[in-house]
Amino acid sequence: MSRTQLLAKAVAVLAATVLPASVVAGVARADPPVAKAVVIGIDGLMYRKIEQAQAPNLLRLAGAGLLSRSSIVPHITISGPSWATVLTGVWDRKHGITNNQFTAAPFARYPTVFTQLERARPGLKTQSIATWDQIATMAGSGSPRADVVVSTAPAPHDPDESRTDAATAAAVVTAIGKFAPDLIFTHLDQVDRAGHESGGASRAYLDAVTRVDILVGRIVAAVDARAAAHPAERWTIIVTADHGHLPKGGHGGQSPDETTNFVIARGLDFRSGTTSTRATLVDITPTVLDIFDVAASPDLDGRSLRPGSAPIRPPSTEPEPAAVR
Repeated sequence: MSRTQLLAKAVAVLAATVLPASVVAGVARADPPVAKAVVIGIDGLMYRKIEQAQAPNLLRLAGAGLLSRSSIVPHITISGPSWATVLTGVWDRKHGITNNQFTAAPFARYPTVFTQLERARPGLKTQSIATWDQIATMAGSGSPRADVVVSTAPAPHDPDESRTDAATAAAVVTAIGKFAPDLIFTHLDQVDRAGHESGGASRAYLDAVTRVDILVGRIVAAVDARAAAHPAERWTIIVTADHGHLPKGGHGGQSPDETTNFVIARGLDFRSGTTSTRATLVDITPTVLDIFDVAASPDLDGRSLRPGSAPIRPPSTEPEPAAVR
């Protein structure tokens, strides 16, 4: 045995004797990276109102990654069609949902991101925790469905939904810290409630933005704490909304206030300070699939927002009129 071989053997013996086994294993083989994603859906939120409220957590997220401010014309500006588009990657003209009264049937042809992920990679852990109960109709559809589907019970004495949203966010924080699901989607509703009751130009709307920003901050803090404790986990946070609001309240039409849309994406794939005017809610599902290295169906209308993806296609046909939520 050569002197070099003897020296290498001696170093290995010393390391095994002195260092913990986990450190020795880490020297020989680093843990492979593990993709994780959190998608935060905030009902009825307009990005310019984030700026007006000076909501620190959302502004910080936007500055740390990708911010796209765009329009979803001519998509139907109602929660059911929009959240279905977020969770399937196809526009309303395909999935066929036109209002907030729908069943799981449309998701047989256009499955949710949960089903698409679970079919391709059955070992993934997926969760949906939402304030609006119709999100459960989507996340609980298909086979396989999301592993965990929770609709937060309305909190008592909660006219503005702030307590219910806080409970939703707390459940998300717990899930991230205790279970680290691979994908978790959450929906917060109080901004939309304020828009309906007081209007998008009201002080109540801005107050709701401020409150929901605090909840977003708690979720981001949970992600960052988990990532710091588990360096192999590569977390991406995505934030979007389903529609805007008229100054006096309401949505469902095609005005700029109603069709305004934004996407925020923070993670290793998204360079700090990146801006766009093309990415919309239809691109959330393709982006999540790409993060988990799952091929997207050619039926999808959206495109992954990760660098190097194909151009984004806007909606191309007029939507049908529908009742307003």
